[in-house]
Amino acid sequence: HLSIRRQRQMCIRDRREAFCPYFAQMWLGQDLDKVNADLLAIFTTDDSEVQQKFRLNDHWCLAINQQFYHMYYAFGSKGSVSPGRLYPETEKALLALLWDRMEYKDDIHLARQSTWWMIGSENHDLVAKVSSLISSQIFMNEPDYRDRVYPDLGSGGGNMYWFHRMYGQDAVDGPEGRANDKDGKSYTAADHYAAWVDYFDEYFSERARKGFFLEMASPGYMAVTVSYLTDVFDLCADAALVEKAEMFLDVVWADWAQDQLNGVRGGAKTRVADGSRWQDAMYEFARFYFGGAGSAQTHHFAQLLSEYELKPIIWDIALDRQGLGEFAYLSRTPGEEEGVWPRPLGTERTLLCDTESRLLRYSWVTPDYILGCQMDHPGAIHSHLSTQKRWQGITFKGEDGPRVYPTEVVQDEQGNLENRSSMGYCRTVQDKKVMVVQQARRFSQMNPDWFPAKNFGNLDFGIYFGDGLGRTVEKKGWIFVEQGDAYLATRVVMGEYAEGWTILVDDASPGLTSGLIEDSYAWSPDRETIYLKDKYAGMIFEASRRAHHSTLEAFMADVLDNPLVLDKTVVPGFHVLRYRGCGDNAAEITFNLANSEMPMVGGERVNYAPDMVMDSPFLKSVYNSGIVEIIKGGDRQILDFN
Repeated sequence: HLSIRRQRQMCIRDRREAFCPYFAQMWLGQDLDKVNADLLAIFTTDDSEVQQKFRLNDHWCLAINQQFYHMYYAFGSKGSVSPGRLYPETEKALLALLWDRMEYKDDIHLARQSTWWMIGSENHDLVAKVSSLISSQIFMNEPDYRDRVYPDLGSGGGNMYWFHRMYGQDAVDGPEGRANDKDGKSYTAADHYAAWVDYFDEYFSERARKGFFLEMASPGYMAVTVSYLTDVFDLCADAALVEKAEMFLDVVWADWAQDQLNGVRGGAKTRVADGSRWQDAMYEFARFYFGGAGSAQTHHFAQLLSEYELKPIIWDIALDRQGLGEFAYLSRTPGEEEGVWPRPLGTERTLLCDTESRLLRYSWVTPDYILGCQMDHPGAIHSHLSTQKRWQGITFKGEDGPRVYPTEVVQDEQGNLENRSSMGYCRTVQDKKVMVVQQARRFSQMNPDWFPAKNFGNLDFGIYFGDGLGRTVEKKGWIFVEQGDAYLATRVVMGEYAEGWTILVDDASPGLTSGLIEDSYAWSPDRETIYLKDKYAGMIFEASRRAHHSTLEAFMADVLDNPLVLDKTVVPGFHVLRYRGCGDNAAEITFNLANSEMPMVGGERVNYAPDMVMDSPFLKSVYNSGIVEIIKGGDRQILDFN
């Protein structure tokens, strides 16, 4: 166990404090009189500073509801861990505070909307809706609350989602949504509970049929998403829903198991605060499942209480890295907006995700590296989150998961990369071990009121290498990396007139192709990042392993011999890139650097909506079938979400 003092230090952020240390003291049975007295004082305080420190008046705090209902179910009068450690007076105050937080937030009309309509963000949406399910279950079994009638709002999602004044005693709730879905009926906690059971029954089936998550592999937010979904499995009383929640968690963990090296997630990620971060939320969850230390921090503490266990087939997939060999994993993910004009009233704080989303995640997984990206249909209308801080690149096997990836460039006073949190959005295409990337010149996005439209384009761009890589060699415009038993070749593809061309003034070169400019990038002073001299240059990533090239020199010679062409378009300075990687079976990739055209692989346009929603040798599901197969050797787990 972490010491109580250490937990307090870990929970405090910018005057914030969580309830994890109090939870830990009740778990250990320490100082129960003082713990209950402190909690009672916090739950009933009128002190604005205390309210703000614990975010008591922030109805959209990601952590408080989860900590409250776990306290109730672990230590309350009906507790399953140590009943009675939460004293009756403290429990009464906790329930009063939880009711106050959920009375207007738990709107039964929201349970009747599409499960693809997400309030605020994916993690906020799940916090609100899982909290509605679990709290209504609590209140329908509490004599003082079972007959209470919830407000008949019907005004839309995001009630009290108001950034102007959210925290202290003088918090302002802000306006409600503008919908008018109220039906004039009276609904109690039991009605709400039944509605949310139906909602999550559909939620799990829909994600199994059409893909997950919008905040795919987010290093931080997956702690929220996975822990709250695990709470449905652990705390909900509906046996059928619990069974479906367990199946869905099995799919989530199978998805992770095949796309990681030593617990470090590879492939494309969304909402990445630090692209160099390797020890993410799923790593910490997995560490505990596979026999390592758990975490008592916010969200992670719930895992220590959970009865969920990884199935043997998932253990086998996760641990048999050599046995899995090399393979492609394709999966369809949500994030494209419905594109409905005008937006329905009441959705001012809501994402309206299209159920037929055309966003395709691609990972090439090997025992020594994972190269991955997300390919988006050029006509896709993005939500405000599907493009936010998108990460794609290569993750090597090795200490701290070394990685190389394209990123927006913001420099400090010394000229080094100041942040690794890219707001830039890139177009990509990938086939096996070759990926082509370019900062998008244009893309379409629809934003709800809570996320005003900002400019995410025309940024300075570069490629981050970090300081944890092995041997690096530069030759003929390429940068080659040797890391363990893996290799990487990167090339910034810059052609003539990258800085502009003027009709009747400049004389373009003859021929149908442009010459390649080798001097296309510059290193940062710390040699961790290269900066593109053309912010819209194409970037080629090609990887290999020692199993295919015995030395870095052999790989370099193979790459330098590959066809790389810039075809001219009508206007000088704008080109179509064509590249074919190493190997006799490599397909030529055609990528238009001038416009948002569909790329081609081997002469065929990319299919952004394939027949399979998940497709690898180890995880398969036909789109919209609701049947998921997890496969390893002679073992097979078939999950039917219908």
